[in-house]
Amino acid sequence: MAFDPEGTTLLVDRDDTVGTYSFRLVGRTWHEAEIFRFRDREPHQAGERIYEELRAMARSANGRDGKQAAQLRYQRLENLGVQLWQSAVPQAVQRQFWDQGPRLGSFTVIGEHDAVPWELLYPVNGRERGDGFLSEQVPLVRLVYDHVPARRLSLNRPAFIVPPGSPPDALSEVAAVRACIGTADTSAPLTTLQQLSALIDLGHTGLLHFACHNSFTDKGSSVTMADAPFDPIDLSKAAESGSLRDGQPLVFFNACRSAGEIPWFGSTLGWAPQFLRAGAGAFVGTLWPVRSDSALAFAKAFYRHLVIDQQPLGEASLAARRAIREESGDPTRLAYAVYGSPSARTTVG
Repeated sequence: MAFDPEGTTLLVDRDDTVGTYSFRLVGRTWHEAEIFRFRDREPHQAGERIYEELRAMARSANGRDGKQAAQLRYQRLENLGVQLWQSAVPQAVQRQFWDQGPRLGSFTVIGEHDAVPWELLYPVNGRERGDGFLSEQVPLVRLVYDHVPARRLSLNRPAFIVPPGSPPDALSEVAAVRACIGTADTSAPLTTLQQLSALIDLGHTGLLHFACHNSFTDKGSSVTMADAPFDPIDLSKAAESGSLRDGQPLVFFNACRSAGEIPWFGSTLGWAPQFLRAGAGAFVGTLWPVRSDSALAFAKAFYRHLVIDQQPLGEASLAARRAIREESGDPTRLAYAVYGSPSARTTVG
């Protein structure tokens, strides 16, 4: 893997033989790996409890229950982040993190992504404290092994996927993204699995933007298309052949828990790993169910900073989180997981 000399990288690997995790922080110093064992041996159960609470929190953050309730939600969200930092990150790595000082730069996590919702981390150690959630302090992105992230993300020939039954504001989201990109294409969004599969198998070279519902259970993700269900297994041929590798498109899957993964024969299965294996240059999805209005606001802000302001991927995602940050206790802004190079930029036209 190539490390960003201006940023900080955390490598997280799992040893399945003994059930331990290896954490190695790479920044100004290449630190020794810290071996860590979660107390409940598997962090997934704790993660699921967090996701369930965040789902309920997002649902109640509708602005109708008063300022005090909103403040309590926000405090609870912060405390969840602090506890996650204390419970899921080895103490040695916490100290190394603070030793980086103001030169933290971007923060890239490589390796095991189903273990911890990294975007929710809220670093606090005694008098050492930053400015809130880590993903709102610096650009935070994820990388996976065996995937080369794109340095240039083409948004030409954008394709939008809006199956029947999508959120009411899905078409408004499509219109807003088109306006940011400046495309003259007004073709109807894709609604069927047959259309989508043909596009992917032929090697789509532009943006793939999903504005829809995603069902996530212990069996994994699924989107109900007009003609058949669509789930990550339907990307297996594309993943094996690398059909998207030449174009390296940006895939923005703006749906509930679209970055969720399930265990699968010693590995994990989900939209992110499948699209990245197929050759996507970057992937953006959510870790838990989100509010539709907040998801629309995040998408608008993300594309505005990425395309109009010409910010790199990491900075655009950071700016989008900050743009929809409010005191209502809505955790939607922290739900977005961004896979790709923090320095990737877009090309349009």
